[in-house]
Amino acid sequence: MQKLKSVNKPRILYTLLFFLFCIIDQRVKTASGLDGTYEFFRNLMGVVMALLILSSYEAAAVRQLKLPFLIWTISGLILGAAAFVWGISHVFFLPAWFLLLLSVFLFGYILIYTVIILLKGKRLPALNRPMLAIWGVLMLLMTFSRSNYLWPPAYLLMFGFFFLTPRTKIQQEDLFHGLLNGVILSFFVFQAYCCVFRPYDVVRYVGIYTNSNIAGLYYLEVLAAFMAKYLDAVRKKAGILIKVFCWLGLGVTISFLFMCIGRTAWIVAFILCIVFLLALNKQLCKKRFFRNGLALVVCAGILFPVTFGIVRYTPPFFHHPVWFFGEWSEEKVHSWDPWNSEKYIDMDELLSTAVGRLAKTLEDLLNKSPFAISAKAAEADPVDRREEMAVLSYEEAENGLLVRKTIYSHYFRNLNLWGHRQDEQGFQLTGKYWIGHAHNIYLQYGTDFGIIALLFFIGLSFWVCVSLIGDFRKKENPEFLGYFLFALIPLAFGLLEYCWGVGTFSILTLFMAWGRAIRRD
Repeated sequence: MQKLKSVNKPRILYTLLFFLFCIIDQRVKTASGLDGTYEFFRNLMGVVMALLILSSYEAAAVRQLKLPFLIWTISGLILGAAAFVWGISHVFFLPAWFLLLLSVFLFGYILIYTVIILLKGKRLPALNRPMLAIWGVLMLLMTFSRSNYLWPPAYLLMFGFFFLTPRTKIQQEDLFHGLLNGVILSFFVFQAYCCVFRPYDVVRYVGIYTNSNIAGLYYLEVLAAFMAKYLDAVRKKAGILIKVFCWLGLGVTISFLFMCIGRTAWIVAFILCIVFLLALNKQLCKKRFFRNGLALVVCAGILFPVTFGIVRYTPPFFHHPVWFFGEWSEEKVHSWDPWNSEKYIDMDELLSTAVGRLAKTLEDLLNKSPFAISAKAAEADPVDRREEMAVLSYEEAENGLLVRKTIYSHYFRNLNLWGHRQDEQGFQLTGKYWIGHAHNIYLQYGTDFGIIALLFFIGLSFWVCVSLIGDFRKKENPEFLGYFLFALIPLAFGLLEYCWGVGTFSILTLFMAWGRAIRRD
């Protein structure tokens, strides 16, 4: 009984909630969008956020609100039941509708609690009010832009309540460690799933996702979690086992990032490693910096063949391949294929592809600079006259830098003050490839929500990053550096690839980092 009391129950709860966020991220990025799965997990995020906020409330304060809570419970159940009955005849996927109603029901309690504590004049958390005001203006600009997205007002409410929720220092620490533990737990669970159901039959490793760049983005989140965990262990002078665990986790995660063969993910991982090594080396000793860096490289080098061997040779023992939407192919491993089938990726193929991809990038930089080429974007129907309306030929599209310049030129020229609807975006890059988003988080936010919102987004992100780094240097608390790493991932990865959207874990952690900088407690 005494041992049960010593268990940190709030931290376990936060761990499970952030583990659910990771599952939501995986599902919204691999769902077909045709069967309601996407909507189900998108709406589940609201329920999990509500539970995250409600878990911080003190029992004594809740007991004082029994009457308003009782009134809302009765009225909410009646209204919710009526809405659910209406949805039976009018909603495509009823479970997703149920989760939406449940999230509204739970946020009703949060609204009552927040309004009453404000009316009673109880103290709010210590806040950086100018930063909070900029965040609020940004969210309002996104909400009232010309885009037809519904997630900005939802995020405004969810994270507005999250920022204003009082939390003790212990609760704040438990929340942060729950975030780290949830990500690390998801890493082990996801990779265990992959070792049963996901044979390594695509040279750019995708893990539990369908796209190697998206998989790389997830592994960057895992990398940041292990880094923050290790820094916290060093600060608290924890035992050698937790330090070794984190260091091995870093080596394995870097190995997975290499196997994704994503140049953007490689660059961001390199930046994260530099920040991590600098944080370990507070005295800025060159010898210590290079010694730690060499140890990290050696660890990753030793664990790379082990990591490759696990994902290559474990799934054949089970032979239960699972494909997500759009993945099925005769070229992929099936249950009847032998363990040594040519469909599996071998080490030579992986290394040659990685080296070749890097060499191609260097060649493009040296011989086919996009700065010397005038890029022209077209606005056309993506279905009719594809070849005629294509901006680049197939040969030109082999130059990745030219492709990026063409995309960015198109979206930059079409920026306006109040944004665009989704059906107003995109162009035909080649005869077979329609560009539907900007491949850049800043241009995409400007395209969706307008130039003014873009400027607020850039300004807030810069201010938050500077604030978190300053707090880490003053207080030497790894929590601030951890949130900085999580914020840096979408802001750096988003320069070249997709990393935004409802239910996306990288955007969730970006909002979490904004919230940590806004809260001054």
